[in-house]
Amino acid sequence: MATSAPPRFCTDYSKRVSKCQKCKMQLEKGILRLGKIIPNFFLAAKDPSKPPPDMKQYFHKNCLFEMLFKARPTTKVIDDTEEIEGFEDLNAEDQDEIKKLVDELVEKRSKDGPAEPKKTPAKKKTDEEKGEVAETPSRKRKAEEPAKSKRPTEFNEESDFNSFYKFVKVCNVLKEISSKSEKSAAITSLLQKKGFDGDLMLWLTFLIRESDKRNYNVSDETLIANFAKILDMDQAKIQKYVNKSKDVAMSISHAHEKKVTNEKSNWSLQKVDRYLEKLEKLEDEDAILSHLKFAAKRFRHDELEVLIRLIRKELDTGADASVILKGVHSKAPTVFEADGLDNVVDKYYNNNFEEPKKADSKKKFEAPKSKKSRRQQESDDSDGEESEEEEMSDSESEDENGSDSESGEENISGSDSDDVSEISSDDEDGSPKKENSPKKLARGTRTRPRGNDGNIKKKEECPPDMEACRYGEKCYRKNKDHLEEYWHPSR
Repeated sequence: MATSAPPRFCTDYSKRVSKCQKCKMQLEKGILRLGKIIPNFFLAAKDPSKPPPDMKQYFHKNCLFEMLFKARPTTKVIDDTEEIEGFEDLNAEDQDEIKKLVDELVEKRSKDGPAEPKKTPAKKKTDEEKGEVAETPSRKRKAEEPAKSKRPTEFNEESDFNSFYKFVKVCNVLKEISSKSEKSAAITSLLQKKGFDGDLMLWLTFLIRESDKRNYNVSDETLIANFAKILDMDQAKIQKYVNKSKDVAMSISHAHEKKVTNEKSNWSLQKVDRYLEKLEKLEDEDAILSHLKFAAKRFRHDELEVLIRLIRKELDTGADASVILKGVHSKAPTVFEADGLDNVVDKYYNNNFEEPKKADSKKKFEAPKSKKSRRQQESDDSDGEESEEEEMSDSESEDENGSDSESGEENISGSDSDDVSEISSDDEDGSPKKENSPKKLARGTRTRPRGNDGNIKKKEECPPDMEACRYGEKCYRKNKDHLEEYWHPSR
């Protein structure tokens, strides 16, 4: 059976309306189109010994070259305009545009280098086969190598989280929210959604416009003039919208909505990034016009508005860099100011915003001290004082041959014990009981204060015609009016 031949390429002006195989948009009649000629395996050849008949897949000029720019090094692409069938039948302007694209494609592939065939890795001998038991230098190097970054190098452009339309919706949500904390929470919610595989670097670059260092050679006057030509409108009419709304992007979006009825596009964030990267390199006015026209024919009005805002570097979400980055992590704004956006993304994917704290080696090996409550400490202190008092009273009783001390000097514990016995040991007949040794105070028991004459003070009560001061004895006021108006206990 004959092997399939490499694809060929052709070009002409569309004879009827067809569909681009890349963007699925219409190829209008009379428009320039490029075709890829491939074998049609769906139609069986009459003679099996011959290859199947050819079929043509038509594309927009930019759509085909976008595919060729992303093709693998081993894929057959256009290396010269002579390989394009029908190239000589085109007008001079279209020939020049295709020739520029071919030159850019050849230059890119020459920088990437020729494709190297994959080699089958040779089987490595084990240490036992080599007769080596000791650790080899290569093994040591592997052990010393730092842990690999978890940051992805490739992203799925077809994922919903890499959709430019998704980005437009998020911008609208941020615009409607007034609270900064809620804006940050919206970013957090996006990143924490199940299966999030978006390119965080592009999300943050688009949301934080000051992080985009590219310089687009497109002024507001250029945008208004070019879109007036693209939409076939009077430039003064668009300028009138701009003067009224003070918003170039919104004015062009409204004009686009009236003229073009596109559905939402299937562009990815990566494709928009490549679009902006190419716009930065364009300086010719006609090339810029053609580039803007390419997006206007494919975008819906709200997507075009956000694209223009990205070009003008003023996204109207009301969220600055700090608000957006707080949605990533609370420490992300500090990292952004110190090390830049790339380090924020690295720390996000490697989950190392929180640096591990080093444990103190001394504290690590110290035996943990048992914590005592305040009540336990007070009880321990009171037990120590009571034991000292008992020893003192025992020694005094031994010196006096067992008789109690009746001198005028009384120790505090003795007087307190007498007070407790007088208050709590009265019988019904009123005769107090005498004890030979001082009693041990019950824990938590308080004695009544004594006056200068040795008698127990009676509890003072507030007179009925006055109001007691809330601070009592601790009142710090010296105002006479206050002292006369409120009752204070004698100090």
